[in-house]
Amino acid sequence: MNSKDEIFTLPIPTPFPVGDINCYVLKTETEHILIDCGPDTAEAWQAMQEGLQKIGLSVEELDKVIVTHHHADHAGMAYRFSEKGIAIYGHARLRPYLEQDTDFLNSGDAFLQRLAMSFGVPKEIRALLPSYLSALKWLRKGQLDHVLKEGDSITAAGTYRVIELPGHASDQIGILGQDGTLFAADHLLARIEPNPLLEQPQAGDDSDIKRPVLAYMRSLEKLQGERITIAYTGHGEPIHDVSTLIEERLLQRKARGEQLLKHLTGEQTLFDLAQLTYGNRLKKSFPLVMSEMKARLDHLVASGQITVEKRDAVLYYSKAGVSG
Repeated sequence: MNSKDEIFTLPIPTPFPVGDINCYVLKTETEHILIDCGPDTAEAWQAMQEGLQKIGLSVEELDKVIVTHHHADHAGMAYRFSEKGIAIYGHARLRPYLEQDTDFLNSGDAFLQRLAMSFGVPKEIRALLPSYLSALKWLRKGQLDHVLKEGDSITAAGTYRVIELPGHASDQIGILGQDGTLFAADHLLARIEPNPLLEQPQAGDDSDIKRPVLAYMRSLEKLQGERITIAYTGHGEPIHDVSTLIEERLLQRKARGEQLLKHLTGEQTLFDLAQLTYGNRLKKSFPLVMSEMKARLDHLVASGQITVEKRDAVLYYSKAGVSG
């Protein structure tokens, strides 16, 4: 970070269990850049305006807004800044969510049903799944003005660049400064491991999009090759010992897969294993549990410890070398 640059944290309330999101203002000699913008609620908008006022800025004085990924707590209020004439920047994969492409969203419910069927979720439970559009409750339709990709500079001086970090979200980006300052969004969190969330495929996707945990682990390993002095995160406090946390997250992910092996006997579906692993807790956070179980199983398949076979649209898992 240039000695004259300043970073300000704006805690913005969310309606989610995770609590506040950290939005950041990066003040350089020539620019005021907002990184992430909070969910679309009246409380969040008030907190954003008050937070900017405390650091001597108004919304209109911002030069650009960078959205690190499409989740509502990070992207929900982007449209409010667009209405003020402020350009919105983000990864190309952000576009269908932010601009709410009709065809993409209309195919979402069918995608969720196919996914649940492949997991072996019973028909009566599939009927209770929330609609795809319900996930957009706090993400208002906006516009993406500029696409960011790996290596792009976000500042006029070229001191901060984009680093693509897919996993938690396929469009997740970080912003890395020449001095080792990283805006990590939800890729790194101090107290919890980000959930590698399953997403509807987009045109031209390869098979890895269906296995976000593998992308997440590769993104962690990618950061091991960077010099990072501090990571400002989407939730919670900054991380100072980034290398140690990355090692912990990689080991934690591998350990979760190993733990699941204890429940694997014969041939089982993802839903079978989720019931054994989570019991009554399964009902409380069904979509998150499904993503987490898929993450554990994908890691085990990739490491050769289990095999997967698809029959009649359902995935069946078994230990390697053991037939059903």
